[in-house]
Amino acid sequence: MRMDALQGFRQELDAVDEELVRLVARRLQVCDRVAQWKRENGVPMMQPQRVEQVKRRCAELGAAQGLERAFVEALYTLIIDEACRREERIIDG
Repeated sequence: MRMDALQGFRQELDAVDEELVRLVARRLQVCDRVAQWKRENGVPMMQPQRVEQVKRRCAELGAAQGLERAFVEALYTLIIDEACRREERIIDG
């Protein structure tokens, strides 16, 4: 019985992981569209004020859900770094 409960938790975690990966992929797809727009309109890739705004906003959202601000900021640093790599590839052609 106890192992059944553990298996249930693992299945729930697997479902959450699938959703999380889908959402990250969706976010990066939007970033790809932003990069294409920037390329077409001659807008520089890096917008440091926007990066800080996103990290701050998401840290606040995370804190409201009981997450450590530093954790959320680190998570978004990874996500934004990947978005920047993709943007650079698109903008530089």
